[in-house]
Amino acid sequence: MKKYIVLFLFSFQLYSQEKSKIVYSNETVVINSGKALEIETFVNESRAISKSKNTQEYSIRIPFDSFSEILNIKGSTYITKTNKKVDLSSYSIATFDAEYENIYKSDNKFKYFVMPKVEDNSLIEFSYKTKLKQSRFLSSFRFQNPIKTETAKLQIRCNPSTEIGYKLFGNYQDKIVFNKTKEGNFDVYTWEAHDIPEFEREENMPSSLHFMPHIIFYIKSYEIEGKKEELLGTPEKLYQWYYSITKEINKTDQTALKSKTLELIKDKNSDLEKAKAIYEWVQQNVHYVAFEDGMGGFIPREASDIFQKLYGDCKDMANLLNEMFRYAQLNSNLTWIGTRQKPYTYKDVPTPQVDNHMITNVVIDGKSYFMDATDKFCPFTFPSAFIQGKEALIGKSEKEFKIEKVPEVESGRNKTTILMKLNLENYNIVGEASINVSGLKKSYLLNNLSKYNQKESEIWKDIITSNNQKILLDIQELQKNDYKELPSKANFKLKLENGIKDVNGKLLLKPILLFPLKENLIDIEKRKLSIENDLAYVYEIQYEYQLPVDYKVEFMPENAKTENDLGSFDIQYKVQKNTITVNQKIESKKLLLDNKDFLLWNSFIKTLTKQYNQSIILSK
Repeated sequence: MKKYIVLFLFSFQLYSQEKSKIVYSNETVVINSGKALEIETFVNESRAISKSKNTQEYSIRIPFDSFSEILNIKGSTYITKTNKKVDLSSYSIATFDAEYENIYKSDNKFKYFVMPKVEDNSLIEFSYKTKLKQSRFLSSFRFQNPIKTETAKLQIRCNPSTEIGYKLFGNYQDKIVFNKTKEGNFDVYTWEAHDIPEFEREENMPSSLHFMPHIIFYIKSYEIEGKKEELLGTPEKLYQWYYSITKEINKTDQTALKSKTLELIKDKNSDLEKAKAIYEWVQQNVHYVAFEDGMGGFIPREASDIFQKLYGDCKDMANLLNEMFRYAQLNSNLTWIGTRQKPYTYKDVPTPQVDNHMITNVVIDGKSYFMDATDKFCPFTFPSAFIQGKEALIGKSEKEFKIEKVPEVESGRNKTTILMKLNLENYNIVGEASINVSGLKKSYLLNNLSKYNQKESEIWKDIITSNNQKILLDIQELQKNDYKELPSKANFKLKLENGIKDVNGKLLLKPILLFPLKENLIDIEKRKLSIENDLAYVYEIQYEYQLPVDYKVEFMPENAKTENDLGSFDIQYKVQKNTITVNQKIESKKLLLDNKDFLLWNSFIKTLTKQYNQSIILSK
């Protein structure tokens, strides 16, 4: 589905400084509704560049697509050392196609130019105008940038008969001042912010949209020659538009598609079995290829064409899946959704900006399932990882739709199980390890195996070595079990050199060899932003140690167990005859760790790490 272009521009203030700063970033949106609705945006920016070697700070990219037009680009560089002004007009401005990973065809482009003759402590200014051709695609405005912002201002000017909707998101909203005034025949909405600090990205943070202060604005209604036109403002109006652009699809002959569907389900006894056969056929046979070209970024292509060509984007795969489900007499509907990148609800943002993805919803035996075949290995009945917890808009008929929240997959369904059978030989730990990976953990594994030009063996080994790089592995057997309701499996020969210490004739063994979450302590002094996990998951690890001849257990650690809302662990020790068994269960429960969770999380990790350091003492 079409990804929105966000006009995100910098500006800087001239100071004696080490870092560049924003002087001003001003955007004025003018909405005229005379004989037709016309929308123009005027952008003015200024940046103070402290170090001329930071080329990216004065290399300007202005994105646009087939729904917008960029006009009247102007700019100048002021060189303070010589008090000289260099105008942009004599330098080239190029237009490039925007290239994004995993997007085959897109109408996204950008104007690109480098401000001329920039030296240390230069001041640059530039401006341009945008004409918007699709009134529902009003964008957003960000008040924060990767560098400090002195002033950021958004202004919307429109006729009093035009009704504007808007919503603020992110941090520092207390710094944003709103005013509504009248100037001649215009209502003027103004939002202005001062002294917004630079935005610093942090590892494993959610999308910056969760933090950077920004406003989404849109037109609810307007008048043309005294006639009121409803546009957006409620989920109902958004769905009406979605329905209007999809109601004419699937008009071509679908005889072959119907025949294939009936062939797939002919020996299936339940609706769930029928849905599974169809879903896995689409996963295995239709290749995801993204298209974001004009309205093709919003309207699914004919299901019969996708069936014939065997490739398409998320809309196309959702449409194909939906048509096949319906031929199987299943209760299925097209469904719009925003991925976890977007922190919006349909109530807060009843505009196309709330969504960037499309899936299929099917109800079987009263239970709702969210089917996303763009994840080639997502297990049947699971939502894909990147839509967990998000609102979905399910289109049921011309007038009827439903907003439903996608469930988060429970940690116990995303499981890595490891069994190690080990011996102690010459101060080394040797033996065998078997791994089972299921749920969304299996999906991640299989996607990595199909994606990266890296030896499969290294990806499989990483399941163990990412938790202990000292372990040496030799793969004996692999079973992907791609589309089977079985975990992916691997068997290894294992060796850990010098895993045992001799202390005055006694053997010191640290029995826990793998350390999930050990490195996940949060630096609370430095960390400012929340932490996003792709999924909740469980590790279940069992170690079976054969006691060396003539040795017995002199000391065994106590069992340990801790659980809270964020995670849990349970470590159990047992001796039976000549075998020591250690069971280690580690659970990570939350997709999003907020700042308020950090203290509890660190306490949990410290307690867990202490248990990882426990030792068993063996003596003769």
